[in-house]
Amino acid sequence: MAEQLFDSEVYLARKRRERILSWGSMILGSLILLDSGAPIPFPLVGLPSILVGGSLFGFGYYQYGIYRQLPLHEAVQLARSQSGELSRTDLFLQLRLTAKQTDEILHELVSAGLLEPVSPDLPAEQEMRYRLLK
Repeated sequence: MAEQLFDSEVYLARKRRERILSWGSMILGSLILLDSGAPIPFPLVGLPSILVGGSLFGFGYYQYGIYRQLPLHEAVQLARSQSGELSRTDLFLQLRLTAKQTDEILHELVSAGLLEPVSPDLPAEQEMRYRLLK
């Protein structure tokens, strides 16, 4: 089985597409719902406009939920591409996450048994490194 390497540009492009698709669908659905009484600028009036607008808004909301999910799989791929080791800074910079999201990902992966701290008793000025178990 070929080992997949992590490509941050592909990941960031996918996240950008998900964000644009979700916001675009929600905005377009909202505009169609707001304009359901008049035939201008959208030629949909009445029940079809409510169904189309609601469906677009619902799809956009669903896509937004997918966009906001924590990238656990990508974090494991990143660890594999870095010879099985990972740090908080690696996640923060490669995946362009917030500090809170980075801590949540590390906590989830450690609690799932996929990562373990390399040396848990480090001085405060050194960064904790994690080793991939599976």
